[in-house]
Amino acid sequence: MSKQIEIILASGSPRRFELLTALDVPFRVVVSDAEEGFHLPPALFLTRMPKVSVDIHDHPTVRAWRKGEACARMHPDAVVIAADTIVVLDGVVLNKPVDVADAMSMLTRLSGRWHEVYTGIAVFAPHHEPLLLVQRSQVQMLPLTTTMIATYIASGEPMDKAGSYGIQGLAGQLVTAVTGSITNVVGLPLSLVVQALANVGVVCGRTASHAYAVWRHALPVDLLPDASEL
Repeated sequence: MSKQIEIILASGSPRRFELLTALDVPFRVVVSDAEEGFHLPPALFLTRMPKVSVDIHDHPTVRAWRKGEACARMHPDAVVIAADTIVVLDGVVLNKPVDVADAMSMLTRLSGRWHEVYTGIAVFAPHHEPLLLVQRSQVQMLPLTTTMIATYIASGEPMDKAGSYGIQGLAGQLVTAVTGSITNVVGLPLSLVVQALANVGVVCGRTASHAYAVWRHALPVDLLPDASEL
C-alpha cells in the first residue's frame, strides 16, 4: 500500500483523536451523522460481527460500521477507522446521559459494581474487506455516595460520556480496577488499532505501549488506575 494513502478517523471524539495522534500516524477527522441511523450492515457482514450480548442496533461494531461506511463511501481511496464504545451493566447498555438525572441514575447503578466496556472498531481500506473488531474490558467502581456522584456530575465531565463517566478524567479516582485494555475504556484500544491498521498496510510510528506513555504523560491530571493491557 502506498505510503501516501490518506487515513481518516470517522469520529469526533477528542479522546480518540488524542490516542490516534499518540500512535504517530498522519490522519484527519471526518464526522458523519450515520451513527444516529438504524440501518444495518449487509447480511454477510452481520455474520462476521464479533459476539456482544446486546441488541444488534446497540452493538458497538455495528455502530462503528455505520460511521465508517458512510465516511468510506465519501472517501473510497482512504483508510477509514471508526469506533464506538458502550458501557454494559447487567446486560443493559448505558449510553450517554440525556440529563443530570439520567447521569445520577447510571452512576448510582454502577456504584460498587463491576461492569463491561466494549469498543467496536471498523476499518475500511481500498482493496480490502472491512475489518470488524471488538475489544472488551471490565471495570470496577468504588462504592459511590450521593455526594460523590453529585460532585462529579457538577464538574460536567459525565454528560458526553457513555455510562456517564470518563476514566481518563476525574472519574479515574472513582475506579478501583480495570481488567483488560484501559485505552478500550477511554474509547480506542491502542493494541487492537495497531493490529487493525497493520492488516491494511498502515504501520504506526509508535508501538501501543509507547503511544500510551506519550498520551498519559499529556493528561492534565493523571488519575488513571494501573493498566494491565493497552
